[in-house]
Amino acid sequence: MKKLLLTISLILPTLFFAQESQNDTKCELTDNYQEPKPDKKIQGWLKRGDATIEDLRKHIALENDINISDVIFLRISEQKGNGIYSACVLGKEMKYKRMGTVFMKNNENPFDVAK
Repeated sequence: MKKLLLTISLILPTLFFAQESQNDTKCELTDNYQEPKPDKKIQGWLKRGDATIEDLRKHIALENDINISDVIFLRISEQKGNGIYSACVLGKEMKYKRMGTVFMKNNENPFDVAK
């Protein structure tokens, strides 16, 4: 009986957290959602290398074969040398990063040559 209770007490929280992580990838925005505003100084500096927020928006739209207006930013965290961006693309949350002036998905490794 103790083994049964121990097994149930371990399995139920695992199933609960597994379901929570699947729901995190969907983004539902209200009609009056306001995108976060990027820092104007950093955007002015990034304009020299074509690495602004609008360039990232074009990159995401081209990569996913959608319209530019379908890309909505949820979070923007950036510095001159790097940045992390979270965007809602057709109801699905996607994370991107910037290293210098290069954009890529957050889970990609630019130094992985075994592709």
